[in-house]
Amino acid sequence: MKAGMTPPEWRTFEPTLGMFLEEGVPKHLKRVTACSSSTVSRLLAKLSTEQLEQARIRFQSEALRKEYDRLRGKKPWLVIRVDLTSIEKTGKALPYTRTYNGVFGIHLVVIHVSIGKLSFPMGHAIYDPARDETPIQLALKLIKRFHPYLWGDMPQFLVMDSGFYSADAMDLLRWWGFEHVSIGGRSNLLLSDGRQLKEVKRGECIELDGLPGMPLYASWVELPRDGKMKRFYVLDTKPGTARTLTRRHKRRWLIESFFKSAKYDFGLKETRLRTETGIKNWLFLVWLSISLAMYQQFRAGMTEGKHPAWRLTLAESGEAMRLYLMPHIVQQALLAKLYHLAAVERMFQTSKIARAV
Repeated sequence: MKAGMTPPEWRTFEPTLGMFLEEGVPKHLKRVTACSSSTVSRLLAKLSTEQLEQARIRFQSEALRKEYDRLRGKKPWLVIRVDLTSIEKTGKALPYTRTYNGVFGIHLVVIHVSIGKLSFPMGHAIYDPARDETPIQLALKLIKRFHPYLWGDMPQFLVMDSGFYSADAMDLLRWWGFEHVSIGGRSNLLLSDGRQLKEVKRGECIELDGLPGMPLYASWVELPRDGKMKRFYVLDTKPGTARTLTRRHKRRWLIESFFKSAKYDFGLKETRLRTETGIKNWLFLVWLSISLAMYQQFRAGMTEGKHPAWRLTLAESGEAMRLYLMPHIVQQALLAKLYHLAAVERMFQTSKIARAV
């Protein structure tokens, strides 16, 4: 990444990335220790991250491939999750803001990919009010970038919620070569035999009106919503029992915990720069920092026993990666604090002497 920047840009970019990785601190430009917030703001307002983005995706793809090749026995799916998340905002002057699903802010369609326990955010698209594209169209553009040919022999499993369902989208995914897709469906979807989706049996093979020649397998899961149980329907292109179909679709839920950590540990909810380029670069730093943390968390591994858990949280993993990648930045910050403490101590000593005189 360093090769794609001038030395002054790198001297600003590196500590800024360190701030995104640092555990337990608000993600504000004034928290960058090695340079001023105005310097960081100017860099983010003009920096082109296209080459950096390509380097990030190349690193992620290679790491996923190595993990797939390393695993023995029955190979896991490459699970591709697509979902939408919202960054709630109040300022009307910010770029990309709009109201969607009752939330005013910046709305992102995100693609998240995993092999076994290793996972990464691979890309995003902003639901831009200045364009006519819908979230479904944005999702399809993202998915096309990670077409099956990119992954070679790795079996892919694409999972999305009902907000991305359309007959045209399912037809297009089939045309692109996605053989295994699990997607949420609305209860009133019409079947070819005249019934609605809410009338099917769990595990039943159905055909939707508008999707001739595509057998789908239906199930549902009931979850608490607003104090009562709500039924969510699942459509899968591969057969399975009712329990198997819902268990497969639950793989989508990993992206929900990812969104939570991205917002509260890595600065996604604090996206606040006032230019389009600045917001795009802030998002790039969020995805880069959380990707590094995910890789470190994966390397640290999980505990043993009946209820294994990650040895490090994502926030702890980000801090470990910061110490590993940029110890000189951490050292500079510590020295700056020591100098500040020494200056404060001298000031108090001078004040005591003055009062004594």
